[in-house]
Amino acid sequence: CIYTDYEKDHTKPYTALIGCKVSTLENLPAGLVGKTFATGDYVKYLSKGSIMEGMVIGTWQEIWASDLERKYTADFEVYGARAQNPEQAEVDIFVAV
Repeated sequence: CIYTDYEKDHTKPYTALIGCKVSTLENLPAGLVGKTFATGDYVKYLSKGSIMEGMVIGTWQEIWASDLERKYTADFEVYGARAQNPEQAEVDIFVAV
């Protein structure tokens, strides 16, 4: 999931996209959106626990409450092989700084 196009910060409108990494944005099927964002520095958070019990939103609440100096360019979550068990999932969250 990518969070981008922030109007100001996490309390203002922004765009959230669910997708997957691809090697090119050429020839996208109709109805799909391609998005790129610049490389940069990110702080990585590991969210662990039950997806169904809100472990990801819990990690975001910790991020929002922190004094992290965020760029609000593009943040993203990675749901890989470690997130396949919804009761014992691990999701990486990358926050642009």
